[in-house]
Amino acid sequence: MVRQNKVIKNFWMIFFGVLAALAIATAVIIGVVLSSKISNMRMSQITDENYYKLSQENEYKRSLYLACDSMKNLDANLGKLTISNDVAHQTQMLTYVIIHANAVNQNLSHLPIEDSNNLMAVQTFVNQTQDYATYLLGKLSKGEKLTADERIALDNLDNVATRLYDFLQEYAESDSGLFITNGNGMNNVGALSESLNKVEQNAFSYEKLIYDGPFSESVQEKVLKCDHKISHDMGAKIVSELFGEGKFVDEINSKGVMYVYELENGRVMLTAGGKVVQYETYSEAQGETKVDADGCIKTAEEFCQKLGYNVKGVWVSKTQDFLTYVNCTTVVDDVIVYPDLIKVAIDNTTGEVVGLEAKAYLMNHRDWDVSFGEVSQDDAQQTINGALKVTNVAKALIEKNNEYYACYEFQCMMGDRQYYVYVDSKTGQEVELFKVIENTEGYTVM
Repeated sequence: MVRQNKVIKNFWMIFFGVLAALAIATAVIIGVVLSSKISNMRMSQITDENYYKLSQENEYKRSLYLACDSMKNLDANLGKLTISNDVAHQTQMLTYVIIHANAVNQNLSHLPIEDSNNLMAVQTFVNQTQDYATYLLGKLSKGEKLTADERIALDNLDNVATRLYDFLQEYAESDSGLFITNGNGMNNVGALSESLNKVEQNAFSYEKLIYDGPFSESVQEKVLKCDHKISHDMGAKIVSELFGEGKFVDEINSKGVMYVYELENGRVMLTAGGKVVQYETYSEAQGETKVDADGCIKTAEEFCQKLGYNVKGVWVSKTQDFLTYVNCTTVVDDVIVYPDLIKVAIDNTTGEVVGLEAKAYLMNHRDWDVSFGEVSQDDAQQTINGALKVTNVAKALIEKNNEYYACYEFQCMMGDRQYYVYVDSKTGQEVELFKVIENTEGYTVM
């Protein structure tokens, strides 16, 4: 009874938190709308009609991109819910579903979209998803669990959200994704409506680039470490030894002091202590692909070693536009240390490194304790959803909410969807999970 009361208390805290978040979001949106209306009233006094159109177009475009972003987050959380067996995770993700569903509707309501049956269907879908998430939250608050049928329902909602996100994102980045000034004259307000009416005929399938693996965006409010500060000239010497002649151009302070140097065909950023934070060249990869995935991994690892980073490649992207991305990180006793992640971009027509970003490594690296608990791999695997097909298992040290967990990493498939599930080796509980999401930049892990 005490446990049930605690669960109910936690639910109502979350529930009222959701209401507060929705109220704040709505208030902010209403404020933006009122501000926009006042701005439009003032704009009506300006004779430059093109300036008014451009300003209005930017407002519409912003709402469209916000709707896309919210739909992406809705899709990600629905996908996670279909496989999660942890009640705390389920509660958190249902809360996010409610918030993001509300945001999709709010942002779509700001667009000058003509009557469309499919638009009404989108709004109905979002509303029903929000209501269903609220219903499931109520069940969890009573100590009940998600049923097999409810998981199937969530999976069906996830399918729809995936297709809608792909459609909205593709439309937003197309030439048609304008409402007033589309280059073909005015009165383009019906273009999105027409596209929505054709949504059933779209296949929504095209090859994209996997570039970000698990925890690739895990850097939080941390700063770059620097035991001592070197001069700009000393930094230029380090850059010249590594990449050829470099010229100091700027000093910036963004989560730590960094020096910026121009190369003949690119640029380098160093910490104030002389470590390479970022490297990029400006040449565009083109030609015949000559370097395979193994070759890209070897090149990335050697390049990192040259810069003083003892890391191994743990994630390799699909190749698109002649670039392959390799995520490298520290590996200790066969344990992947995700906080030390470094991203490396390889031109696979030449086999040369054309980009590197090492912020996470520089902010997090230390002598890691990677000791595992008593939970076995088999026992850990028993805790994950039985509908998932495990395709690979690894050991990993991950960070969540400023705490570190020695976990089993289960790479899984369910149908054509890919997931990563992390189970704590000390408690046997699900700590984190990711769904691989398609978008126009490629495949991203969320």
